[in-house]
Amino acid sequence: MTGHGEGWFALFPDCGAALAVASRLGTRAERTITHPSGNPFVVGDWTGSAEARNDHGIFVALIGHTPVGARELAAHIAGLRDVDAVDRLTTRLPGDFHVVVEAHGEIHARGTASGMRRLFYATEDGTTVAANRADVLARLLDAPVDDDVLALRLLDFVPHPLGDVPLWRGVHAVVPGELLRFGRSAPRTVRWWEPPRHHVPLAEGAQALHDALDQAVRTRVDAAGSVSADLSGGLDSTTVCALAAGVSREPLPVLTMPSRDPGDDDVHWARLAAAEIDGLEHILLDIDDIPLFYSGLLDVRGPVDEPLPTILDQPRQLVGHDGLLARGSRLHLTGMGGDHVLWGHPAHHRDLLTTRPLTALRSIRGYRAQNRWSLRETLAVLTDRRPYGQWLADVADDVTAPRPAPHSPDVFGWDIPPRLPVWATADAAASVRRSLREAARTAQPRGAGRALHNELHTLHHGTRATRVLHQVAEHSGLPLASPFLDDRVVEACWSVRSEERATPWEFKPLLKSAMRGRMPDALLRRTTKGEASADAANGLRENRERLAELWRDSLLAKAGLVDADKLLDITLRPSSPELRHGGLDATLACEVWLRTI
Repeated sequence: MTGHGEGWFALFPDCGAALAVASRLGTRAERTITHPSGNPFVVGDWTGSAEARNDHGIFVALIGHTPVGARELAAHIAGLRDVDAVDRLTTRLPGDFHVVVEAHGEIHARGTASGMRRLFYATEDGTTVAANRADVLARLLDAPVDDDVLALRLLDFVPHPLGDVPLWRGVHAVVPGELLRFGRSAPRTVRWWEPPRHHVPLAEGAQALHDALDQAVRTRVDAAGSVSADLSGGLDSTTVCALAAGVSREPLPVLTMPSRDPGDDDVHWARLAAAEIDGLEHILLDIDDIPLFYSGLLDVRGPVDEPLPTILDQPRQLVGHDGLLARGSRLHLTGMGGDHVLWGHPAHHRDLLTTRPLTALRSIRGYRAQNRWSLRETLAVLTDRRPYGQWLADVADDVTAPRPAPHSPDVFGWDIPPRLPVWATADAAASVRRSLREAARTAQPRGAGRALHNELHTLHHGTRATRVLHQVAEHSGLPLASPFLDDRVVEACWSVRSEERATPWEFKPLLKSAMRGRMPDALLRRTTKGEASADAANGLRENRERLAELWRDSLLAKAGLVDADKLLDITLRPSSPELRHGGLDATLACEVWLRTI
């Protein structure tokens, strides 16, 4: 992997047994950092790192997008004598990077709190090895796929904590917000990050968000030199384009992908942005060049860490990238993640019922009116007092029940109840129920209340999906960057009072306030959001025979997880509700992922 993507790396303790494991990487690794003994320490293929060692025996590497160079890092750690002080220092630095610290045989390593950069670990012959990708460890240790975990991925929503479980037996995940310690001692994880506890008014938070986003974009542009960006016409991508154009040394190529949906006004807003924002070179793709959904599934490049539906978007998401590479782009900026960090969760208003009931009730009525929820359904969710573990155990009983209505009042609860598709086998359903019930025995919510739990769960699901698409893009030669998912940006968003950023009355008020005066007002007045339902419907119809071929030789069916005959029958009837609303994308992602590995 080249360019300014994440790449891959593995971390090894300073011992002879680790040397034997590292030797299995053979010629795959392009870079190696060694321990003072000469044994391999960091092995892989990555770009964008700063490394320094001080006089007290502490080594620090920042791997990823950071404005801190080796000289500045050395100055930062010069007087530090313990690893905890290094941990405190690195949490304050801007960017999107892994932190690897080694002192006297003990390794501390972490990704980002958002989950865009992850860590995984496994133990082989008593030696712990860590890596930034689960599939790297799986190949290194020849770990088998865990069919019980794969069955969980057939769910439309994988509830916490099961979404963080890697797909390979013996490979363990470090939860975002925790760091891994290993080396001379057994591996253990320690929490290093908590969401902001002090909250400010929207106007104050808007300035902090602008500054954090500007720093995130500037860091990427400064490092890559020549960049490009998505310009979907939405607020998130338009914000990134405006900030990037302000610091780019040359016209910024921005790419717009039109939709076949006649009601989608994204192109109108993209053209308006290109005309109003200085320094943009607008590239509007021809509609005939845009692949339909579900096209080219057998051409999906891998491997990637996990089966998420974003892997299916590869043919669409990467269209036009060859032209951007020809223009010299070395990194492509996206607005992905904006929806996950800017959309304050409605459950905040449930939490406000005890402290500010009138404010909470007014907003809850607004959500009810927008979504046409019945009073009875809404009250049932609002009065549900089950602890998280009990809720998780209860939903295990209903995984094969009919799906709840889209946009149900369950958003005020712990999560949307997960459902399996109708083509899941009885064995798959039994496996999923066992996994949910086992997890329920010890499961704790991500946050103290339903709102924080939901926001963290939404964020981490979003970063997992975005991260997979980033991995796919690296294989294509033009890496992606998603500045909205930098930790400092997330913190800036979540430092704003929940009732001001989570509201049924206005679309993304925090971002609009952050960019007011920095982007044409006309662009901030948009209240619609484009979607590609026509492309999806047409894609199902046009590609049904290709999809049928997948099921005729299905690896999921061979594993006993899906009924291939039922899938084949439903696929050949692309208008059937079981196909349109039945979890097809999750199943396809699992099937395609199995083929890439």
